[in-house]
Amino acid sequence: MLLEFIAVTVEDAVLIEKSGADRIELVSGLTEGGLTPSYGLIEKVVSSVHIPVNVMVRPHSHSFCYSKDDLAIMKNDIRIIRLLGANGVVLGMLDEEGNIDFGQLEDLLTETGDMEVTFHRAIDSSKNPLEAAEKLDQYKAINTILTSGGNGNWPTRLEMLVKMKDRCKNTDILIGSGLTKENILEVHEKVGTGFYHFGSAVRIENSVLQRVSLEKAAEIVHLLK
Repeated sequence: MLLEFIAVTVEDAVLIEKSGADRIELVSGLTEGGLTPSYGLIEKVVSSVHIPVNVMVRPHSHSFCYSKDDLAIMKNDIRIIRLLGANGVVLGMLDEEGNIDFGQLEDLLTETGDMEVTFHRAIDSSKNPLEAAEKLDQYKAINTILTSGGNGNWPTRLEMLVKMKDRCKNTDILIGSGLTKENILEVHEKVGTGFYHFGSAVRIENSVLQRVSLEKAAEIVHLLK
């Protein structure tokens, strides 16, 4: 079982660790779905907690399609994130047709070194998330796929998540987006990947504009462990 919670501040990260969660996804711009945080924030969070910190690498929220300049920025960000001691990076990209841009992916993977790599929810915006997951599963450098099972209704997404879990033999399926304390046990029973990612559900008033609630975060941890 691995529980990952999103942090946007040092305070968030410390509270997440206190809750008993296993890993932090560190982002900025949570209202935009998560962007690359500042180097100062990364350095301070990594030095303030003992649990792994995975850092979002996403230069803008316009789309998941990136220019050559965007890619150069992302490569440099990954190099610096690695030097700052983070456990991993969270990234993802699509081409103009809505397929994963494997050329760009492979270019970024040249900079990740021994860090863990999560391919994020760009996969849910791809034309064929299941096919995309199967192809990502072939990359030894990719440890995790963060997904909500596409963008359909909840029963359809659960069905897709089961298929992803069955097809991916080497990659952990980290279920995220829309998980709450009310539905996580159903998800765990029906899909059972054992890898779960929470954002607003562990925040005050379930708001991305509020800080992490230690009480809410700990409640979810105790529910599953």
